[in-house]
Amino acid sequence: MQRKFRLLPETLFVAVQICDRYLSTVKCKKSDLHLIGVTSILISTKYEEIYPPEMHELISVSENKFKKAEVLAMEFKMLLALDFDFTQPSIYRFLERFRKISILQNDDQAFFFA
Repeated sequence: MQRKFRLLPETLFVAVQICDRYLSTVKCKKSDLHLIGVTSILISTKYEEIYPPEMHELISVSENKFKKAEVLAMEFKMLLALDFDFTQPSIYRFLERFRKISILQNDDQAFFFA
């Protein structure tokens, strides 16, 4: 999804962080994991992107497995479970800062492998 919508790399890292934090606090069914992943991306795009993809675009990329109401309900559950807290630093921001002081300043391949 990140490549399809041309999202910032930080958006992906925030989405994974949101998903991980939510799954560590709430028990869920295996069948809900796809919905949780899509909802994590939705929340992170609202937080990081200037022009986030619209809900119907995320649902269509997910092969229309969910209805808009299901995604909104999951978004509400996740926001409450995480207390609306998304300001934790991510690995991506750490790597950006480390890259500035390292000898790998212009080496994109090493940066993304890290």
